[in-house]
Amino acid sequence: MTKGRRFFIFFSSFGIMSAFLLFTLSVRKDKPLEKYLSWLPNAKVISMLTEMKNAQNKTYPKRIDFVESALSALDSLNITELMVKHALKDGDVEFSHDLSKPRANPKQYYVLIEINDIEYFIVAKSYLSTTEIFILGKVEED
Repeated sequence: MTKGRRFFIFFSSFGIMSAFLLFTLSVRKDKPLEKYLSWLPNAKVISMLTEMKNAQNKTYPKRIDFVESALSALDSLNITELMVKHALKDGDVEFSHDLSKPRANPKQYYVLIEINDIEYFIVAKSYLSTTEIFILGKVEED
């Protein structure tokens, strides 16, 4: 058996087993892929904005507060706090945006959220036990 044939057999079987493993993990009810992919930067920041962990590593929801300017923006955009909180769990963090300051204290992030197929943005500060949303607006199409 030549080296080329050995490599072909090895990599084709590796590919088939990887596809099989990915499929079996994706259909499980306990969602292990979501747990193992939570180390990615976007998921980590969203988790930091919406959850807090205690010393026993148990996860609790974080209180999310809206500043007066964000509350007035909510009224003008005809959306509710609950809609924003639910959309934040699936938000996309823009790390390269000018309003994102991950090295500041408290950390500040520009997050894109989608509510009823309309894209909005929020700017949130993450404190130890709360998250404060102080800018909220609609993303302008270019």
